[in-house]
Order: sequence, then structure tokens, then C-alpha cells
Amino acid sequence: MLRTIHILLSVIFMGATGLAFAQPTQDAAGEEPESVRVLFRETFQGQQPNAPTQIPLTEQHGTNANLDVKLYGPGAKAVPDHESGLLLNQGADEARPGESVSYIWSGVTEDRWGVMLRDRNNYLDLRGSAKIRWRTRTRSLHQLRLVIKLDDGTMLAADYVEPESSYWRETEFYLADVPRWRALNETRMAVSRDSDWKYEVDMSRVDEVGFTDLMRGAGHGTNGNAGLDWIEVSGNFVNRGTSRN
Repeated sequence: MLRTIHILLSVIFMGATGLAFAQPTQDAAGEEPESVRVLFRETFQGQQPNAPTQIPLTEQHGTNANLDVKLYGPGAKAVPDHESGLLLNQGADEARPGESVSYIWSGVTEDRWGVMLRDRNNYLDLRGSAKIRWRTRTRSLHQLRLVIKLDDGTMLAADYVEPESSYWRETEFYLADVPRWRALNETRMAVSRDSDWKYEVDMSRVDEVGFTDLMRGAGHGTNGNAGLDWIEVSGNFVNRGTSRN
């Protein structure tokens, strides 16, 4: 009798085990990636030889042929006849004496602004150990923060900032370490009043990546501005033709 029971239990166990192994595995597109790679690095060195050292930043000033540069907010684009908007500057590098740097600068923006980068062929999977590296310099209350735009059009600002600095500094951070996000109105580049903090964000299909300081410029020198020399994004590509499961 006991032997019969043992046999029955063995059969039941083996059957359950077989069923477990027979279950379909999670689709690869839905799994968190185990490794990441550099997807792109944008330096914004778009000035021509003998051009002025300070020119309005436009969508044509990207250096990566696979990326679209997009300007958001009422303060991003220059207004004719006076110094305004985001500028592409060429100047001395205080952190590396004797060297020059080409950088985006916000000192004469007249309202909020944002700069975003969009890969023409792929969404970005920024889960797992995906990270951002950039070289920045922010002054007098201005704090640069990451912005992402999801494939459903939602734009979010990270609760992570680069603090003020007298010199250019290179930093990196993992998106997994951003504690929370807040929805932005992309027309105004202002925090949405109708949205609470978001603690769980699906970053498997990010449409655009960029940055802002959520402020208007306060002038030259140390009066108040944000500068970005370059940005590098690590993660994985997801072809735009791939449907969401």
C-alpha cells in the first residue's frame, strides 16, 4: 500500500514538474536586459569654421546622423533682433586650461526650455543598468535634470539634478537610481499640475532623451545658466517597427 502511494506521488510530482517546464517563457522583449551598451553620444559641435563663437541653437546642430535634435518650450528658440533662446557657444574650457569646448548654453533664454534627442529608427530600452553620462556646468540656482519622453507621448522630468559648479564636470548615473519622476507639459516645459509623482515608470520603450533646468536664463557669467557639453546614453535599442506585447 505504501509503495503504491509513493508511486502515485512520484507520478504526480513528475507531472507537475513537466507542466512547469512546459509553461511558455517570458517574451524576450519583456525581459529586463542583463547588459547595456552605449547607444549614442551627442556633442553638439555644429559650428562651421570661422563662424561666430555664439550662435542660436537649432535642430540642425546635432552631430549624429541617426538622431533628431528637438527643441521644446517657449524659451528654446531664438527671437529675432536680440540675444535670446538657447545658444551654441564655443569658448575656453575652465576645467582644462588651453582647451576649447562647444556647448549648449541657456543664459539668455526668456522662458522654460528643453532639448531632446530622438533616434530615428529605434526606441530606447533604458531598464536594468541603463545609464546617462554627461558633461555639464550649471550656475546660480540652475540645476540640470534628465527628461525622457515615452512611446505614448508622456514626458517626464527626473527627480535627479546636477548641482551648481564653477567648472565643467563629467558625471554619470543609473536611471534605476532616479527615485521618482514628474510629468511635464511639453509645450510649456513646466511640471504638470494634474500629475502626482511617478515611482514606477516603464522604460522599455523610451522615444526621446534630453535635459532641462525648468528655468529661464538669468544672464551671462555666474548670473544663472545651464551648460551641457555632451551627453552619452547607454541601454538597448528596440526597433520602432516592433509592436508592444
